[in-house]
Amino acid sequence: MTLAGYRSSAFRFFAVLLALLGMGGTLLAQGDKPSIAGEWQIAALATANGALVDLDAALARKTEVVIDRHGLWAASAGCNRLRGTLEQSGRTLSVSERVMATKMACAGPSGDLEQRFLRYFPAAVEIDGMDKRLLLRDAGGAVVVLLVGKE
Repeated sequence: MTLAGYRSSAFRFFAVLLALLGMGGTLLAQGDKPSIAGEWQIAALATANGALVDLDAALARKTEVVIDRHGLWAASAGCNRLRGTLEQSGRTLSVSERVMATKMACAGPSGDLEQRFLRYFPAAVEIDGMDKRLLLRDAGGAVVVLLVGKE
């Protein structure tokens, strides 16, 4: 098996493990405290001018963000594999800016999406949510990422 195949298999194993543990993108609400743990797709993402823009449906289906209850996350926008850590306390979120990533050159919509995700996901400091939908807000209160539960 190639290194890329191994990484892909490991990522799928991690996603399946989370699904088996019952964290398939539903909010594990504790009162009014939504949990970010689960399997998600990126539905909308901020742009450089601050507008939240919905992703094209085909591009959104290629995305995945898997977050375990210990704060480890893995993501892909259809090109590189990204991994990092985060901490959640109630509605407050702290995403590490240090991200491990594969090093493929990604052009086009997937590359643009990946760069925006790497910019705006770590900027998220607050979570608002409802069943299978999370709004991640920056310090100014603007929504920078919309995640939806992966089907």
